[in-house]
Amino acid sequence: MLIPSTLDTTLAPKGKHVASLFCQHFRYDLGPSRSWDKEREKAADAIIATVDSHAPGFAKSVIGRQIHSPLDLERRFGLIGGDIFHGKMSLDQLFSARPMIGAADYRMPLKGLYLCGSGAHPGGGVTGAPGHNAAQAILADRKPWSRRKP
Repeated sequence: MLIPSTLDTTLAPKGKHVASLFCQHFRYDLGPSRSWDKEREKAADAIIATVDSHAPGFAKSVIGRQIHSPLDLERRFGLIGGDIFHGKMSLDQLFSARPMIGAADYRMPLKGLYLCGSGAHPGGGVTGAPGHNAAQAILADRKPWSRRKP
């Protein structure tokens, strides 16, 4: 949970705050009889209740909310399966298997195209590591003495 209005008072009226609750581990597929369009509010209620159990009074202080289910993330931002990391961070999606076997060195099949986002090793998050690693691959490929042919 982040409360950015504690640092930037322009985000909320005086005496009020904006809280962001980032809860990413929800299944995309809820089964044949359930959908995120119907379950979105219940999930948000559960999250707020969890915070309230640790910070009593939190639930009563909520005057509005914006909910982004995995389905909403897919619809709004094109994130397949609502996965912000462009592929689950599971064992079959780590190291040399990210994004897939044979394409884990940041070089894509099209010459001069490099993968540097969340779908590349070491994956999502705001680390910059995939971009750094892709830049290293680009620099290595641009060295005239490099034996590697991109």
